[in-house]
Amino acid sequence: MINLKNTQAKPSQINLTGNDTKTILEMNGNEIEVEYLPNVPYENYGKELTLQILQPNAFNHPEQTYPAIVFVQGSHWATQNVYRRVSYLTKLAAKGYVVAITQYRDYEAGFHFPDPIIDAKNAIRFLKANADTYHIQKENFIIMGDSSGGQVATVAGMTAKTALFDQPINDETPDVKGIIDLYGAVDLSMKGGFPSTGDSHSIKTPEGSEMGFDIPTHLEKTATANSKTYVNEDFPPMLIAHGTGDTTVSDQESIELYEAIKAAGKPVHLYLIKGATHGNNAFYDQRMTDIYDQFIRQCLDN
Repeated sequence: MINLKNTQAKPSQINLTGNDTKTILEMNGNEIEVEYLPNVPYENYGKELTLQILQPNAFNHPEQTYPAIVFVQGSHWATQNVYRRVSYLTKLAAKGYVVAITQYRDYEAGFHFPDPIIDAKNAIRFLKANADTYHIQKENFIIMGDSSGGQVATVAGMTAKTALFDQPINDETPDVKGIIDLYGAVDLSMKGGFPSTGDSHSIKTPEGSEMGFDIPTHLEKTATANSKTYVNEDFPPMLIAHGTGDTTVSDQESIELYEAIKAAGKPVHLYLIKGATHGNNAFYDQRMTDIYDQFIRQCLDN
């Protein structure tokens, strides 16, 4: 198990006296700004896929390179709003990471599992091949995702050293040093796993639409999309976070994944946030940002 210290950053205090003040502040030259590079194409299967790249830049070190976080935006596997987390992920990028929000092929465009997994792996390959352009340390990658993006991130990260779900676009490898799963839909056939849509798991549900069939009649095939299937593969440490008040994806999906990884003897840490709902603000506050940052740095140090 990975032991993480739960930290909460304290705001600095600024004291102003009088109505007219003149203050000279020193700069240290290590201040970071984050440049937003929108809609960078990385793959095309008749549908152009893009990355939203957030690139940090330190004033005194314009050529500095950074670890990369590939963030898979959740969408119930339907069309993604890849801009939804840009403002939050800019805060994570400011800690010294190139963050790339990854678009995948969705079922509304006629694509199904394992296409999003293939896309996530190729997004990593693209960024590694273009590491100099985006100031990336190509040996230091993390994959992170939320909701359906959590399922994509975990399966992609857990199978990165295998030939599963892989159609390489170049000679780079898609391996990563850590996986972060936020309230991921990691078991598409779990009874009670999707409280808001029930247990039919039919093709009319998001999970059935992603698979392209009624799940109950194809349980063995559906298991290939479930993250627990790959707990015995060679994959890096994983951090899982889920809300106990989630009525879209049950926290039991994360709990069972955590228990399976733990039973397999792999490093994993689970955070359950009491009362948090699906995509709740609690996953994106300073406390959790610090936890993600600490976890990532531990992964990169190993």
